[in-house]
Amino acid sequence: MKFTDILKERRRVLEIRMKYQPLDELKENIKRVKLRTNFKKSLNKDDDVSIICEYKPASPSLGKISQLMIGDVLPQFEKGGASAVSVLTEESFFKSNIDNLKLACRITTLPLLRKDFILDPYQIYEARAYGASAVLLMSDIVPDLREGIELCKYLDMDALVECKTTEEIQRAVKAGAEIIGINNRDFDDFTINLNRTEKLARYVPSNITLVSESGAKTSKDITLLASFGADAILVGTSVMSAGNIQKKVKKMVSVSEQKRVERLVNPVGAFT
Repeated sequence: MKFTDILKERRRVLEIRMKYQPLDELKENIKRVKLRTNFKKSLNKDDDVSIICEYKPASPSLGKISQLMIGDVLPQFEKGGASAVSVLTEESFFKSNIDNLKLACRITTLPLLRKDFILDPYQIYEARAYGASAVLLMSDIVPDLREGIELCKYLDMDALVECKTTEEIQRAVKAGAEIIGINNRDFDDFTINLNRTEKLARYVPSNITLVSESGAKTSKDITLLASFGADAILVGTSVMSAGNIQKKVKKMVSVSEQKRVERLVNPVGAFT
């Protein structure tokens, strides 16, 4: 399985969605959807590192992770102390869908992040219409990053801009990103390297919220990523596959408390 295969399939499904539910219909739906709690504010705490729990039934690298429905896991995320929830909405490889975002909106009061491969502004409108507080924008695949960030702001949502290199971080900063995610997963072979957060965190300005994504499984991992200067940590597979999700989340949250470390940011011009 290649990353390009995932994007090709996503484009195919997106074309069907755009015909099934026209943009004008989404815009009308937005008027009736109440805004969620602010995503960025939920992550920014004075001392604690925030935990974002992800609804993730499957993945391209692992296949099926859990048979639990979103209604089964969200109350456990919330009772465990999660600060926000990420909802995967990709059908073919992650076995979820946009309707899970709508269901999540009815179940929890936590802010919701739509996590998907955003290839068109339509998907940002769609996220807002289905109840998202924020949208994941992958800096290397979104057609116009600045436009995507501005559209999120226009719709009163936050943009979590995912980066994997210093160049992508520089592009995100210039485009106006207020939240930057560092993905510890290599999309060429789907391996995990938590040290990617350590390597790239220093390039994320201190006034930007930093989220470390992918690979955190244990309390030790949470402590390590917090030591790199992450303001929040997104966890998916480890909580979805846990025998007791609430207990797993609660343990991660307890470890993350009082762990926030100020990032040692490289001086201006470090990109050049």
